[in-house]
Amino acid sequence: MKLKLFLAGILTACVTTFAAETCLGGSKVSTAEVQKALSGILSNAKVVSVSNSPIQGLYEVVIQSGDRKVPIYMDCNLKYLVNGEIIDVNKKVSLTRERFQQLQSQANSEKEVKLAKILGKDKVEMLKKEGLIELISIVDVKSLPKPNVTYGNGNNVVYVLTDPQCPFCAKLHKEIEKILSSRKDVKFEMIFYPLPMHNHAKGISENIECQKDNATKQNMLNKSFDNILSRNESGISALDKPCTNSKSIIENNIKFAQSVGINGTPTIIFPKKGIAVSGAISAETLNKLIDILK
Repeated sequence: MKLKLFLAGILTACVTTFAAETCLGGSKVSTAEVQKALSGILSNAKVVSVSNSPIQGLYEVVIQSGDRKVPIYMDCNLKYLVNGEIIDVNKKVSLTRERFQQLQSQANSEKEVKLAKILGKDKVEMLKKEGLIELISIVDVKSLPKPNVTYGNGNNVVYVLTDPQCPFCAKLHKEIEKILSSRKDVKFEMIFYPLPMHNHAKGISENIECQKDNATKQNMLNKSFDNILSRNESGISALDKPCTNSKSIIENNIKFAQSVGINGTPTIIFPKKGIAVSGAISAETLNKLIDILK
């Protein structure tokens, strides 16, 4: 489990092809074989390529989660995974970092092509001009869960995958409040995605979802975030009241997030376009995204 989380941290359908290069003994291995070997620790990441690494006896395995591609290494027998940097001692450079930068450049180019098909070239250029392309990923929103709490009444709907015990979610929540105080054309739909490292998050999520009206849910979520920002541990634990009636709803939210490669909170989703942005961005940046993507 710890290794799963670590691999998810270095990241944000597998085609069966054979590696173009070989490892020791002239052996060949397919991406499908490596995917199977790593199935217990890769979570929802996919193996997209296998080739020789700079070190004899090791494969370079490129794994992808969302728009992020990362090189890792495996031995020829697929028994051992090496997750670290290969450094050229003579040149004093990290070959792994160079490869990572190359992969990211390639991924960004591919992403721009996809975004142009979804949004049109003009909007992509607007995003590039504002320096927002790097923040964006593309997700499948066909099975987007129903929201747990709603803020605002506007026609421009923005979903937020949030964790009631997450400090960054609390910071984003304050930025959302700024937006709602200055414009009436936006509605934020909050979907609870409690992360396993936050011991009260699931219980708080279930407790809020079990409330009968949206106003009560808003007040409880606001209180949870206020407690997080003020580091009021007793206030946080007081809200942790698991509720059987909402357990399956929260679990379905978690399954959705994991199925589309979302590993952290907060994550903002623009449902009309399938565009996702991770992190506690400012109200100014979020306003720009809303205006460009609406």
